[in-house]
Amino acid sequence: MSEEQPSRLALSIRIGWGLGAVGSTIFLFSKSLILRFMTDYLGVAAAAAGFLFAISKVYDAATDPLMGVISDRTASRWGRRRPYLLAGAVLCASTFALLFTVPDIQSPQTMLIYMGLLLILFSTAYTLFNVAHVAMPVEMTTNYQERSELFAYRAGAIGLGSILGGFVGPLIIAAYGGGRTGHEVMSWVLGAMVFVAMTGCFWMTRKAPFRPKQTAIRYSMTDQLKSAAGNKPYVVLMIVKVFLLVTATMNSGTAAYFTSKVLGLSDRWLGIYFLCYGVALLLSQPVWLRVVRTYGKKRTYIVMALVYAAVALSWTLSGPEEHFSFFILRAFAIGWATGAVMLATQSMLPDTIEYDYRRTGLTREGLFTGLYTTVEKLGAAGGIAITGVVLGMMGYVASGGQVVVQPASAITGIYLCFGVIPAVLITTSCMFVGMYDLDEAKLNATGRISGLT
Repeated sequence: MSEEQPSRLALSIRIGWGLGAVGSTIFLFSKSLILRFMTDYLGVAAAAAGFLFAISKVYDAATDPLMGVISDRTASRWGRRRPYLLAGAVLCASTFALLFTVPDIQSPQTMLIYMGLLLILFSTAYTLFNVAHVAMPVEMTTNYQERSELFAYRAGAIGLGSILGGFVGPLIIAAYGGGRTGHEVMSWVLGAMVFVAMTGCFWMTRKAPFRPKQTAIRYSMTDQLKSAAGNKPYVVLMIVKVFLLVTATMNSGTAAYFTSKVLGLSDRWLGIYFLCYGVALLLSQPVWLRVVRTYGKKRTYIVMALVYAAVALSWTLSGPEEHFSFFILRAFAIGWATGAVMLATQSMLPDTIEYDYRRTGLTREGLFTGLYTTVEKLGAAGGIAITGVVLGMMGYVASGGQVVVQPASAITGIYLCFGVIPAVLITTSCMFVGMYDLDEAKLNATGRISGLT
């Protein structure tokens, strides 16, 4: 297929591409449960569990750029990216089920090795699908505003995936009595949803435009890093994503601890939290798309990041005696603010990659996307690792399925991980967003100067 593109993508392509994010979000929501599953049902110490997550993400740091380069160099009748959507769908679905279908291993050391290998497989599966998926919009359209629309579909799909993974998942766990059995049933049901969503994305994007492989271009890892370093808007975006991903991962990863240990609620309430979060994220996208068009991505991000920080800090006022309406309002507000910062930063990525293309004429979408997803995963790893370390330092007791009363210091640690630290991190990210200077006018001017448009 040539690079000649219609003025607007077909609705089926936009929906289909966004659908992939439903699967990847359900898949990623296992991280919000896997840390607690490891500490509370497998008997893995919190610090050790956090360390395993960190190791798996260091592995990601190497594989994501490699996957990006591989997809750049792929030549097939399906395009450079779509073959990896199908392969990723199979591996993601099976890995999701395996993460919570754990044999009864008595040796703590063997359990650590087993879960470590599964987390490596988890990382490989997500890399295979996500690098290819996120690289596609740069090829699908060159229109600045339409890329924002595409990522609004993706953000909405993330909201839907949050509902399925964060609400339906805990309900299934509770319905089957909790414990390891409940988690196992949940993993097979949601694993099937992951497969359907990801294969649906593969099928519905079969008519999407794509750029052919450039066979003459070869670049080493050093060349990749030099190319990324020379793209200032891209570098700024990477720094922002680190702060944002650590923030989001700490919030979602600590939610199960906060609802059960601080508020004394069942997993149904964990599901309600993610339901409110997901519904707000989904419903907010038409609003934020209009706001971004009017006020710009940078300004929208800064204002709503500060709103997020204020809401996150307010969790320190929450306790078992507080009326449930405050819990719901905070969850909804977090989802609404997340919708803004997510749309702003995700739609900045294809802009920075298009900026590189207009400056150099090279089709390196996979390269930049691979580095981007590496940064995302390192940020997520940092969030999980910080959570595990803080909980461990504050005296959180791994229970292995037994009922344990946590010390007051551990409860304080949960407050820190769920509210205080995320608020500080996302506020800090605003300083870096202020350095981002790639708007529509600058992008179009770059194209005119280079003669590529």
